[in-house]
Amino acid sequence: MEQGPEKRRLWHSLTLITLVALVLRLVAIRFFYAITWNDYDDHLMFGFETGRIARSIAGGHGFANPLSVESGPTAWLTPLYPYLLAGIFKLFGVYTITSTFVILSLNCLFSSLVCVPLYRIADRSFGRGSAVTACWIWAIYPYFIYLPSSFVWDTCLAALLAAILFLWALALRERSRLPEWFAFGAFCGLTALTNASTLVLAGVLSTYALFPLWRSGKKWFKPAGILTAGLILVLLPWEIRNYRVFHIPVPLRNNFWLEFWVGNDGNTQNWLDDSAHPTINKEEEAKFLRLGELAYMREKRRQSLDFLAHHPSLYATLFLRRIGYLWSGFWNLDPSNLQDEFHSFANVYLTLALTLAMLLGIWRAFRSHRRSLLPFLLVVLFYPVLFYVTHPTIRYRHVMDPEIVILAALGLRSLWNPPGTPNFELQDPATAS
Repeated sequence: MEQGPEKRRLWHSLTLITLVALVLRLVAIRFFYAITWNDYDDHLMFGFETGRIARSIAGGHGFANPLSVESGPTAWLTPLYPYLLAGIFKLFGVYTITSTFVILSLNCLFSSLVCVPLYRIADRSFGRGSAVTACWIWAIYPYFIYLPSSFVWDTCLAALLAAILFLWALALRERSRLPEWFAFGAFCGLTALTNASTLVLAGVLSTYALFPLWRSGKKWFKPAGILTAGLILVLLPWEIRNYRVFHIPVPLRNNFWLEFWVGNDGNTQNWLDDSAHPTINKEEEAKFLRLGELAYMREKRRQSLDFLAHHPSLYATLFLRRIGYLWSGFWNLDPSNLQDEFHSFANVYLTLALTLAMLLGIWRAFRSHRRSLLPFLLVVLFYPVLFYVTHPTIRYRHVMDPEIVILAALGLRSLWNPPGTPNFELQDPATAS
């Protein structure tokens, strides 16, 4: 009689789940590290532009050279993750196998630590049962194991920071001390310097956190101003650097129109035309070198706007198809896509299953946790719009996967807790006394 509760407490342990998640990811490195560490096109797979810029920093050439050849200073990416990788290169060698294991291990640590804010968010919003279920999904879901153990990018760190941002926004709705608003704004800036797309989350979650002050008639503009000051203070050094280098304002990154173009150049065979990207296409790389970074990005802007002007109906169709792809993993049945769509770790089965569980969770939350549901809906509605506009890959949605997983956990639990079954989670935590 005494062992049952002990076992339940053990399997409900956040520490245990986080350690299991970390161990699974570290073990997976042994099987997937060669995806990153290989000599294809001068180690292109080792972080792509991130790896190139990190190599430049480690070699004493500054934040520059996102391509395989020297191209000068860049604002292609935000600085935090390339500098992290550059530090590893300085300590363990550029593109070495030791650096590979170190950066992938860090990615695995970032990914497994997502369990901590994930648990707190789910427990606060939908109850402890959903929190435990969500953490176990995060720990063992195959794609969440594969991604940090095989791919060098800011994705896992950004997912961790974004989850903390979400949790912080929930807490801010319950208190309004000005130093906390400043710290929250500064953390929004730190997250944006890791992954520029999270600035959308910062805006959405800041608005959500400030709304109770506005609704109750309290002075909301002062905390909003303090929050904005914290954000600007963190972003300002990067903006000053960009202005000094390029002599014009460059907000965070300057490659938006390049990303728009590779998703909307008229080639609909795939969800993006990577053959049009200068990291792949040598002719585009040569054009980048000839024009320079800013002029090259302006040229992509011209081409993109020309495409929009001449093919508005095709663009509208692609926009809708990108929505479908991001939530299902399916683009078309072209033989060149089948391997990815049905056999990769981000395949149709895994992606669609998580989406369907999320939709079930939204339905369940709408019935019994309506107040708690709102911030999750704001994230899943607004964050991916940038990728509908430009181009998606399944890993782009990983930044909001913690929220998706929590909703999916709620949905799955509703399958084994049918209506009428006593369940402490049926009451909305936001309205519980």
